[in-house]
Amino acid sequence: MTAIQDTSAQDVVVGGGSRSKKYTIYLVAALMGVAGLVAYAYPSVSEMMSSDKVISASGMRVATITRGDLVREVNTQGHIVAANSPTLFSPEPGFVNLEIKAGDRVKAGQLLATIESPSLNERLAREKSIYSRIQIETERRAIKSKQLVLELQQTEDMAKVELKAMQREKQRADHAKRLQLISEFDLEKAHDDFARASLVYQQSKQNNKLEKESIEFELLAEKIELENQNIVVQALNRRVENLVIRSPVDGMVGNVQVKQRQALVDNQAIITVIDLQAFELEARVAEGFADELALGMAAKVRVNSDIFDGEIVGISPEVVNGQVVVRIAFVGEAPENLRQNQRLSSRILLQNVADVLIVDRGPFFDSFRGKVFKVEGKIARRVDVKLGETSLRHMEISSGLKEGDKIIISSLDVTATDLQILISE
Repeated sequence: MTAIQDTSAQDVVVGGGSRSKKYTIYLVAALMGVAGLVAYAYPSVSEMMSSDKVISASGMRVATITRGDLVREVNTQGHIVAANSPTLFSPEPGFVNLEIKAGDRVKAGQLLATIESPSLNERLAREKSIYSRIQIETERRAIKSKQLVLELQQTEDMAKVELKAMQREKQRADHAKRLQLISEFDLEKAHDDFARASLVYQQSKQNNKLEKESIEFELLAEKIELENQNIVVQALNRRVENLVIRSPVDGMVGNVQVKQRQALVDNQAIITVIDLQAFELEARVAEGFADELALGMAAKVRVNSDIFDGEIVGISPEVVNGQVVVRIAFVGEAPENLRQNQRLSSRILLQNVADVLIVDRGPFFDSFRGKVFKVEGKIARRVDVKLGETSLRHMEISSGLKEGDKIIISSLDVTATDLQILISE
């Protein structure tokens, strides 16, 4: 059996030694380059292999933990209302004469309207006439009282003189009796005359005292009646003075509710004056903050590009459409050129927590489950964090992080099992 021969006898070596050596050098260099590249990329490859997700840094928000004051506040929208807008009413029935029109600027004390009330004027004239009559009667009684007192005093004085005369007669009779110049009958008569004169004098004094008290009482009654009538006249005078309607404040005429020369009834609304220096902001706050609101709570009101201080001066006791109405008054300097129903925004300061760790709020906290991703270089690791108070712009970090740490606050598409994130360029 004939064996099949190979082609080794046909192979011919063609110049071969130096060329094979050259190819070997190229291959070694290529292998060394690949080895270097692998050695350089190994840490990134290792991090990538140990990370649960890879997220681009361009679409990520990172915030730094800082220390500061956390101010809890709530933003509100509202409109300007007049805190002081008195409505002036007709004090009496009558006819109105208007001196202004709606929209006019007025000063405190400026004449706005007058009311003609014939019935009131007639009654005032009648009461004044009664007062004059009582005054004359009082003066007449005072004169008569003086005359009567004078007569009573004269009667008393005459009784006193008569008593002294009878006393002297009695003394002469006693002396004459001792000298046996008069009879017993004449002596007794002298004593009786003295006793009678003494009694008349005593009764005159008592009558004089009683008559004087009576006169004083009658005169006092007349004076009281005169004083009462004077009170009636003064009250009617004040009512007549109130027929002149004047502005109680500096401001603007807001609404004129009657026409010129219109007949008015008692207590009919006439004019509303708006105090341009006493505006308040009526704002609406979400029902969820209702329990935290309190009178005197500070607020910041934005008017154009300026911020003004304010405070809550009124809170509605009821909830309407899921909102609570609050009234905010300006504190200190108030903005100028405010207008009724002008819309403004404000911030109500609910609480101020001082010197705590805070971080900016972000979408990540909308679904917060007690864990955040802390950034360390290109790696973000999940750590346990406890939050405290929250505001519109910040969150309080109670534990789990320290000042200077950085965390991701943007929304992340991660699961509960993702522990590490690789941040790519």
